Amino acid sequence: WPVVRLAGMVSAAVALTLAVALCAPRVAGVFLCDEEWPDFCCADGSLGTNASACASAGASTCRPYAVPHPAGTDWQAVRRTLVAELFGTTGDLPSRSQPDYIEHIAGAQASGCWCSTLSNCPASACSWSNNLTKIVWTISSPVNESFTLSLNSTVFYSLNTSGVAPVTYPPLGPPLMPGAADVGRAFPPVRRSDTLVLLHNGHNEPCDLKGCDPDHDGSVDWLNQMGFDVMSFQMPGYQCNYYAGQDGCDHAWFAQWEAQGVHTMRYFLEPVVLSINYAKNVLGYKTIVMAGLSGGGWTTTMLGAVDPRITLSMPVAGSMPCDFHHTSWDYEQFCSNSWAQICNYTCLYVLAAAEEARYSVQIIHEQDPCCFHGCGRHQRISEYNQFVQSQAKGLFVTAPTVGNVHEINPRDKVIIASLTEKLRMQGRLTSADFANIPFSILNTNE
Repeated sequence: WPVVRLAGMVSAAVALTLAVALCAPRVAGVFLCDEEWPDFCCADGSLGTNASACASAGASTCRPYAVPHPAGTDWQAVRRTLVAELFGTTGDLPSRSQPDYIEHIAGAQASGCWCSTLSNCPASACSWSNNLTKIVWTISSPVNESFTLSLNSTVFYSLNTSGVAPVTYPPLGPPLMPGAADVGRAFPPVRRSDTLVLLHNGHNEPCDLKGCDPDHDGSVDWLNQMGFDVMSFQMPGYQCNYYAGQDGCDHAWFAQWEAQGVHTMRYFLEPVVLSINYAKNVLGYKTIVMAGLSGGGWTTTMLGAVDPRITLSMPVAGSMPCDFHHTSWDYEQFCSNSWAQICNYTCLYVLAAAEEARYSVQIIHEQDPCCFHGCGRHQRISEYNQFVQSQAKGLFVTAPTVGNVHEINPRDKVIIASLTEKLRMQGRLTSADFANIPFSILNTNE
C-alpha cells in the first residue's frame, strides 16, 4: 500500500547532507555504563562526562536546546504553535475521520501456545482470529504545481481476545482452539471495549520486509490477550509503509521535501491523529492510551504532547532532554529541528500531562544499547521530572527498568498493562499509582 504518487514531473530535489544514526539497535560491542560514559553533548561536538568537563574545554553544553520554558508559560498557546509548525495548520489538529481504505482480514492472525513452544504440536494448531481490520490513510502534500508527495500509512486494528485463548493443557496437545465445537462457548472476539491502545512499533527492520506484518514482535497479541483493543502503527518508509524509491531506511530522505516547504512531520504524526479521530468519532472509544518503542516511543512522546485526547502515554526508549548525550537518533528527532525550537523534549513532557486527568510515563532501560539509557543519570532524570511535574496539572514520571535490550521487555509490559487496566477500571490514575510503578528503579531507595 505505500506509494509515492507523482502529478507530473518531479522538480529537482535539493541536495542535503545529513549525518543520521537510525534508532535501531545496531551497536558495535557491548554497552558498559560507568562514570566515564560521556553524558553531555558539548557545543563543539566533543563529549564530556559532565558540564564542568565541557566548560573546561571552552565550550558550553547543549543546554540551550533544553532550557525550560519560564514560569507562567501558557502551555496551551505553546501547543497550538507547535501543532501549527508540525501540521502546517493554524493550530488545529487534522479533523478527517474516514480512512481512505478499510479491509477486514479474515482467518487466523494470532498464534502461539505452550504446546507449540514445546514442539508437541505444529504452530498452525495454535492460531486464532483477532478480528483484524486493515486501515489505510493517505497523507498528501503539494510540493509545487507539478508534484504532490502522497504516502500511504497502514494501521492494523484488532479486538481483544481475552477469554478466547486456546486451551493448552495438557501440554502434549493438541490445543482446543476458539470456535472449535469441543470448546463450546469460545468464539472469535466480536465486541469492542471502551479503551483503545495505540501501539507504535517504530523503526522495524529490515525496512523493506516483504509482506506486511500486523504484529512485529508479539506485543499486539499480548495486549489483545490482556483484554485491550489495539491499533498498531509503523514509521513512514518501514515495512508496511515501505515505498519504492526511498533511500534505504534513512528518514533523511524527507529533508529534500522539507527544504521545499513540505511539513514533513505530518507523515510521522498525522496517521495517528486521524486514527484517533476514527476511533473516537466513528468507533465510539472513550479512552485512548498510546505506547511505542524507539521511534515509536518518540512518536508517542510527540502525540502525547499535541493531542490531549490521549489520556495516558507510555513511550519506551523514545527520547531524552537535549542536553543528555544521544547515541542514536533519526532525522525527525533532532533537537535542532524547527519544531524543537518551539517545544523541546522537556516541554513535550509537560504537554503530555498538562491537563488534569492526563498521564505520561517515560519508560527507559538502564543499559539500553541503542539509546536513552538510564544508568548513571538518575539524579538528572529526577531533576527534569521535578520541573515537568511542577508545570503539569496531570502526572508525569520517568520509569527506568532493568534491561540491556532495545525492546518492549516483560517489565515494560507489566507497567503498560497495569496502568492501562487501572485507568480503565478506575477512570483515573493517582499520585500513589505513579509512586508505586512496578519495576521502576527510581521507586527504590537510592
